[in-house]
Amino acid sequence: MRRLTKCLLCSLLSVGLLASCTQNSKKFVIEGFVDEAITDSAYNVFVGDKDFMVNMREAPTAVVVVKDKKFHFDSDIDYPTNIYLQAIFPGNIPCQAYVHLYLVPGATAKVTVHNGYFDIDGSDFYKSLNQFDKFFDQSTARLNELGSQLQSQETLGALDEELYKQYLAVRDSVLENLISYTKQHNNEEGAIIYASTRGFVSNSVLFDSIATPEIRNGMFKNYIDGLLEDEAEYAKRQAESAKKQESTAVGKMFTDFEVECDGKTQKLSDYVGKGQYVLADFWASWCGPCRQEIPNLINVYNTYKGKNFNVIGVTVSDRVEDTKRAIEELEINYPQIMAEQSGVGADAYGIMGIPHIILFGPDGTILERDLRGEEIEIAVKKYLGL
Repeated sequence: MRRLTKCLLCSLLSVGLLASCTQNSKKFVIEGFVDEAITDSAYNVFVGDKDFMVNMREAPTAVVVVKDKKFHFDSDIDYPTNIYLQAIFPGNIPCQAYVHLYLVPGATAKVTVHNGYFDIDGSDFYKSLNQFDKFFDQSTARLNELGSQLQSQETLGALDEELYKQYLAVRDSVLENLISYTKQHNNEEGAIIYASTRGFVSNSVLFDSIATPEIRNGMFKNYIDGLLEDEAEYAKRQAESAKKQESTAVGKMFTDFEVECDGKTQKLSDYVGKGQYVLADFWASWCGPCRQEIPNLINVYNTYKGKNFNVIGVTVSDRVEDTKRAIEELEINYPQIMAEQSGVGADAYGIMGIPHIILFGPDGTILERDLRGEEIEIAVKKYLGL
């Protein structure tokens, strides 16, 4: 069973499913089936390029109609790539979730769409992926349960040390089992590609030490090369981020930056170091956790804004039009530093993930980093002496 995934641009983070080449045909086929409870009337089909890149802001590759709860798509593309299906509801209303799998020449994918997830069958590759998917879900069920308990305790401000130790022990056991399974199926492209989507082992270890050379240099070579390049680039950015985090750690003076937006230059120093406490939220409109923090920030801003305190937003890798739309939707009433697709602010502070909320003192000293939830107001009240 595969869950539907949300995305705007293509991503290799979501789990895909592969199909094998047949000896008799290079045509890729989707035989689609729609659950009785589903009202999908058609599907936009988005097919990627040889680098597995898909831009779903462009027109779809094809539109297939659902008739008698069935739909069909085929392609003569002779290279593997990503493929996304976007459901269209009656009234020509597009769904925000996507069915994601891999297009492989010669494969027939039998896709059954349910409410929020889909099942897939067909070739040996799909079967291999599904077998690993089931093993993964079974292996991680207890870990997920313990994780949920820990998260609930953290929300309440208490943490059971014994429960945490149990979680760590189960995590280590699960990791060992998953790696063992991968090694046992190291000659199956489906299993290896599935492992690459789950992230329990690094891609360099997966493809250089576990997978057979035939898989490493086979039809997915472009895909694998891309993953390894991304991993190397990420490691480089992590190292650079660590240095910048050290220079912008708690107790250090703020690092200024500037961006251009709508013909105007904005600087962090327009707000920070001006005699007020400033809470800076590094966020983006496309970031779900960022949007979840916005009500907390609005509440703190409305409560303390007249007490030598201010809140600003700093957008990260976002389109200005999307930022402005989110500001209106979320009713954000504090100022923003934004620029088209800019990551300058996050880069200056070595931020690798958002939201990232920093509290600056009146002179620009960094007082707190990575505040979340209730921590935000607690920190503000502490430094304001309330």
